[in-house]
Amino acid sequence: MTEPSGLVVPGRTTPPPGVQQLHLTDTRGNVTRTVQVPPAATRTDPGFFKRLVTQLNPLRQTTRGAMLLSGLGGGALAMDVAATANLGNPFLFYDRRETWKEMSGSLEGDRANLWRGYFDDVSPHWKGQAAGMLQQYIRFNVNGLFGQLGKVGDEMSGAMHGQFKEVLEYDLSVIGLYAGSAPILRTLTSMSAQPVARVALMTQVGVFTTALGNLVKQFADVYNSYEGDLNKLELKLNDLRGAFYESGDPGRGARDLRLSPTIEDPGAVRDLWVPAGEA
Repeated sequence: MTEPSGLVVPGRTTPPPGVQQLHLTDTRGNVTRTVQVPPAATRTDPGFFKRLVTQLNPLRQTTRGAMLLSGLGGGALAMDVAATANLGNPFLFYDRRETWKEMSGSLEGDRANLWRGYFDDVSPHWKGQAAGMLQQYIRFNVNGLFGQLGKVGDEMSGAMHGQFKEVLEYDLSVIGLYAGSAPILRTLTSMSAQPVARVALMTQVGVFTTALGNLVKQFADVYNSYEGDLNKLELKLNDLRGAFYESGDPGRGARDLRLSPTIEDPGAVRDLWVPAGEA
């Protein structure tokens, strides 16, 4: 197979930006079909997280001032730091969810292209030992690996969606708690010189701090749950690495396909690749 101009060979050339082209040739090296490979989508962060932090900062100043006046400053401030430090940008998980989903779809498309390429361009025109070995390798090795990779991609996309949902819900819970508590604490702080108001301030800060503690526990539970899910996916990826590389170590190179050494013998080409009309 020749390499027409514009053909990108992985690991040997740097692909130019934009739509890529994969050229398929016949036995004479003539290009018979060109497959267009679109570039990965670029997604723009909508800025939700930045706006949330901008809205949260003045609310935190109000609640932190109330904590200091209440006499519960040390423990309450520590809980405030813990709850707000766990805030995350849900777009990062959304972006990864879409990326894994696109990768999974691309793998399925590539698997179908591989099958169609063999049955359209090889099987009708070539017989012999090499053609049979190629079919066997595609059917029992490559096809299975594509399927496993696609499943991992699906599961990773699902895991990223779950984390996107949990991070978004946590962010909204935090901003909702601060937005609901700040006006009350601001009012009680302005009246804190009165004994009754000071007691009410201490009580309200205690309620607010407890709610923050519940949010931190919620975050820890979610984190541990998804850490376990990602660990399972990592084990599956290790299995796939073992299928692709010697002893599962990329440093030791790709697995030997165990093809007959005669397949590289120019003198045996006519025996291994037999035109269909002569078989």
